[in-house]
Amino acid sequence: MNSQDKIKWLSRCRDIDRKIQSKCDEKSVWMARATKITPTLSDMPSGGKKENKIESAIEKMEQIEDEIDLEIDELVKVKTEVKAVISSVQSSTYREVLERRYIRGQKWEKIAVEMNYDYRYTLKLHGFALQAVEVDTKRHPIVC
Repeated sequence: MNSQDKIKWLSRCRDIDRKIQSKCDEKSVWMARATKITPTLSDMPSGGKKENKIESAIEKMEQIEDEIDLEIDELVKVKTEVKAVISSVQSSTYREVLERRYIRGQKWEKIAVEMNYDYRYTLKLHGFALQAVEVDTKRHPIVC
């Protein structure tokens, strides 16, 4: 497995986090739509379109919640796999760089500042850390 494959494999946590955030944003949009729909009370018969809009918005939010739950389950599974691989790296410095980047999703600049390293040195450490990562593709298949 080359470095690019390792980066893709390790980056799955961040990718799933982004998908979950996107679903949460979509749910918020549907919630806003549902709360903007105001039924009007009248003794005149109507087609019931307002109620259908509210009902469809609620159904859409429930569907999105189910999708979010599935994504969270996947995230927990992937994070467990990634953490296991990162924890197998011998160097604590390499482990920290990998964890900050792939588990916490930190940007390189923040990693460098918080670890008190130069930005370029942090990238160099990452390269060494990637070389130290060993992914057993039979146990942890590459799914990108």
